Amino acid sequence: MSINPKHACGGPVRPHKIVLDRSAGELTRKDEFMKRLAAVFVYWMLALSIAACDGPAQQSDHKQPAAAATRELNVITSGGFSAAYSILGPEFEKATGIKLVTAYGASSGGAADSIPSRLSRGESADVIILSRSSLDNLTAAGEVVADSRVDLVRSSIGMAVKASAPKPDISTTEAFVKTLLAAESIGYSASASGTYLSTVLFPRLGIWEKIEAKSKRILSERVATVVARGEVEIGFQQISEILPIEGVDFAGPIPDDVQQITTFSTGITTRAENPGDAQKLIDFLSSSAVADTIASTGLDPVVSIQEQKTDDFPNRPVTIVVGFGVGGSSDRMTRAMSNFIGAELGQPVQVINKRGAGTLLASNYVLQQPHDGYTIYASGFSPYLSNTILEGNADFTIEDFAYLNFQWYDEDIIALNKDSKYQDLPELLEAIRSRPKTVRAAVVSGSGGHLMAKLLLEVNGIPQENLNLVTYNSGGLARAAVAGGVVDYIVISAQGTEGIREYIRPLAIVSEQRNPKWDAPTLNEALEPMGISVPVLPGSIRGFATTAEFKRNYPARFNKIAEAIKKALQNQELLDILERSSIGSRWTGPEQSEITMRTTFNIFKNYSYLLKL
Repeated sequence: MSINPKHACGGPVRPHKIVLDRSAGELTRKDEFMKRLAAVFVYWMLALSIAACDGPAQQSDHKQPAAAATRELNVITSGGFSAAYSILGPEFEKATGIKLVTAYGASSGGAADSIPSRLSRGESADVIILSRSSLDNLTAAGEVVADSRVDLVRSSIGMAVKASAPKPDISTTEAFVKTLLAAESIGYSASASGTYLSTVLFPRLGIWEKIEAKSKRILSERVATVVARGEVEIGFQQISEILPIEGVDFAGPIPDDVQQITTFSTGITTRAENPGDAQKLIDFLSSSAVADTIASTGLDPVVSIQEQKTDDFPNRPVTIVVGFGVGGSSDRMTRAMSNFIGAELGQPVQVINKRGAGTLLASNYVLQQPHDGYTIYASGFSPYLSNTILEGNADFTIEDFAYLNFQWYDEDIIALNKDSKYQDLPELLEAIRSRPKTVRAAVVSGSGGHLMAKLLLEVNGIPQENLNLVTYNSGGLARAAVAGGVVDYIVISAQGTEGIREYIRPLAIVSEQRNPKWDAPTLNEALEPMGISVPVLPGSIRGFATTAEFKRNYPARFNKIAEAIKKALQNQELLDILERSSIGSRWTGPEQSEITMRTTFNIFKNYSYLLKL
């Protein structure tokens, strides 16, 4: 008896032929019994053979479906968004089946667990959530996918005290300063809010030297936790990082006029292993469906709204914020334009001034307003905005603004007081070299003229400290200084200087070509006797902008404002006013204005080190 040898494991199962070797003759009953027993045995062996073929050998060719592996997404978030994330994370996991593997760290700083430190040592992450400025820095460093950034929330700075302790008054700036001076100890974070407080606000208030010794920078834990332990009396951090902590009371936000709004954003890292699921998480966290949950944690949600129509915008007055004082060039331009822009928009336009810190205060103010189109920014964007960023005091970049129109392009003039004893530019520079501190000059802080005054000394090998350089926050004050003989010379925008023409004597125009309105050589013509030349830096460029977030969220509204400015500049009555006031009236448009901003920013970036000397 044998089994058909043609049957093989994994092959087709065919009927098996049973062969009984038997001599001829009639079968006996015993023979019949043995025949049946042999048949049972053969089929039993066949069953075992088939079972073996359905075992490991067959499974290697035909694997059975296994339980699906859990998808994971690696996330690193800063503390500013962690309260909202702790609620929304489980909701996302439940809805998608994607497991979030989460780590925490500060947006900036050198702590080992900060997000920049984690990424620099190669730690795995698909999505990061941190302050927008830090995310932008990481994008520039190649750690985050360009254009993956989505703004999630805006967060304000608040103050914490130990539970049941008295809550000091910080409702006004004056009360805030008194509280800081009276506190026994102060805690602030090692991240965005603490950097602003310790390097910008406290020094600006003139109290840093008085409170520095009793202030503590808190690393790798919440400031409110340190307050709860009684290690500091008062502590400052993002409000969303104070509210969840037990053992403290929220004393309130710091005053509006010194408040720093931090935008927390999210992006996909360049090393992301699961970019598809990363985008799903970002879409979820930025959706309107979770806005109420985010708001409950003390944050202001940023919900992306791509409008397809202008609706009834504007349906209330619009505000234009000027980054300089009343009477300066940007202010004159804005006030001349405001009624005509308002007429095109169908709503009144009010003008307010936020001067100081080279447009830092105005820029922060504009970025902190609702991104709805009711706040427009007017300023000298080049070089003032560029220098504010390059000097390192800004928590924003040129990318945070959307440029509507640059209409006033100016070139600088170098001019003496009319009674000055100096005859030309070489003689003036030689006096600065040979008689240190005797020559006085006026410039507008952070302007192209400020940079040019220093560049002239640099290329001539004259120590910067030889010049008694006086900086002003507005062109009007600087011009008054040279007209009144308070300083010997000025480097400032040529347009706007016509009003003091009779009190000054021009030495050079900072341009490649002569200006027919001024009897003066170009800068490099004036320097020819000295055998040197200098780069011709762009002069002031003034115009209007909004926040980039507004343009992203409300593109139709942005276009409506741009169109209103364009139509206003076609109004002959306005053009006559601008001409009489020597104010520029060029229509450049959003696209070209943005290109110009990027180009001039890079030029000033190459020479910005001089402003720090």
